[in-house]
Amino acid sequence: METTLSPSAVTPAQERSYQSRVVAWSFYDWANHAYITTTSSTFFPPYFVAIAAPAFLAIGSSAGNPAAQALARDTASNVFALTVSAALLVAAILAPLIGTFADITGRRKRLLLVATGFGGVLSSMMFTLTTGMWQIGLILYFVTQIAMNIALGLNSSLLPHVARQDDLDRASSLGYAFGYIGGGVLLALNTVLYLFAARLGLDSATAVRIAFFSVGIWWLVFTIPLVLQVPEPPATPLTQGGRGHPVLDSLARLGHTLRAMRQYRELFKMLIAFWFYMEGIGAIILLATAYGAALGLDTAVLISTLLMTQFVAFPYALIFGRIANPSSRARSAFVAMLLWTAVTLPAIGLYANLTGNLSVATTFELIGCDQIAGIAFAATLGRRLFVGFASKLDSKRAVILGLFIYIVVPIWGFFLHTQAEFFLIGWLVGTVQGGTQALSRSVFTTLSPRAKSGEFFGLFGLSEKFAGILGPLLYGLVGQLTGSPRASILSITVFFLVGIYLLWRVNEREGARSASLENSQIELAHASD
Repeated sequence: METTLSPSAVTPAQERSYQSRVVAWSFYDWANHAYITTTSSTFFPPYFVAIAAPAFLAIGSSAGNPAAQALARDTASNVFALTVSAALLVAAILAPLIGTFADITGRRKRLLLVATGFGGVLSSMMFTLTTGMWQIGLILYFVTQIAMNIALGLNSSLLPHVARQDDLDRASSLGYAFGYIGGGVLLALNTVLYLFAARLGLDSATAVRIAFFSVGIWWLVFTIPLVLQVPEPPATPLTQGGRGHPVLDSLARLGHTLRAMRQYRELFKMLIAFWFYMEGIGAIILLATAYGAALGLDTAVLISTLLMTQFVAFPYALIFGRIANPSSRARSAFVAMLLWTAVTLPAIGLYANLTGNLSVATTFELIGCDQIAGIAFAATLGRRLFVGFASKLDSKRAVILGLFIYIVVPIWGFFLHTQAEFFLIGWLVGTVQGGTQALSRSVFTTLSPRAKSGEFFGLFGLSEKFAGILGPLLYGLVGQLTGSPRASILSITVFFLVGIYLLWRVNEREGARSASLENSQIELAHASD
């Protein structure tokens, strides 16, 4: 039976070992987020269109015909979009099955490393892609997307086995923080390489291919801490009705879980709430650059904002991990800092909107001064002013606080006119993006039996993969009906409102009690075998 010592029962050596294990687990987010930021989000989509477009020129069309080239690029873009959807669908279906198989066989870590091996090696193989190799490019992207998404779920399933129950918020937030900084560092390095490629004697295509190669190496190298420090959790095979075959037993357990939804009522309520508010978060992430482009903002501003958001999310994800911790002495100061930012940045944005565009330098000077003033306020008056409010923020309520701040983003976006505001909105998104997702993972961990972590985080991944369907759909429908991208971005607010309502109705204590009871029954059954 797996045991977890309370903080008061551990020796200094055990505490150091525990902290090393949490950091090693967190470094996996540092490792695989490089794929998300560099390959998936930034460099591969436009590179694929560039190498595939010549193959989609209409028969008889000249490569010098601008209309034919535009049509070919559109076709290549559509093929890529369909591939992304197919990869996410396959990953969503496989994740619960692989997670359940990992629980039953005790191979959560080993399957994570298999997915990492495939993802890392095939990511680096994208270095070989040149013009015309679009079919191979699609295959590599399809498989790496599946591997990455499967790996994310398996790594999350290790969280309840790595972190103490009272430390789930901090550990989950640390992982997200590491992911943002790790993914951001490699993206920054590759962006610099791309921008200065000519000075280094490289063409832009070679710089992009080097970026692909670096992602696989980064992913594999920074998985080493997890390999060395994180143990493989024990297997939890079926205690009754097992057929002696892990695949059949996995299907049987997953079917039993879905049939017993009433037993996991609070957990499934959490999944539905998570799905709705992740639709809003996902829509903002996926559509931010498209919306900015529709308003005529400069491409360099859009890319720079996405990169900036990665680094802003790092400290604020750590802050969220402390907000929900009753033992944190600076808890009220962190809440004060978060609320200060949520109020003052829109005020600065209003100033930019009314006075016309501010320069990039002036914008960041104002942001810097605002954050310094916020730290001073939080450390003095704020930490006393928000003591009572902070004391009421458990993990669920901290997520809800973050979602209320998120609502500001689409409302502000409706009125946005300047690039200064886009930078400010990007900073505001960074304050809540990592924290809300990290604490959502922590809440879900609390509601899940630890013995079935792979299975339930597979379902969590299923909900997360399907989040991204309704948001863009609503954005597009509203845009078609109104002819206004501003109305489209404002419509995203509905997902946050519905998500907040559903999350508020989740009884976290009841769900945690049910999960703990089932986990005890499973462990007792295995102990008596």
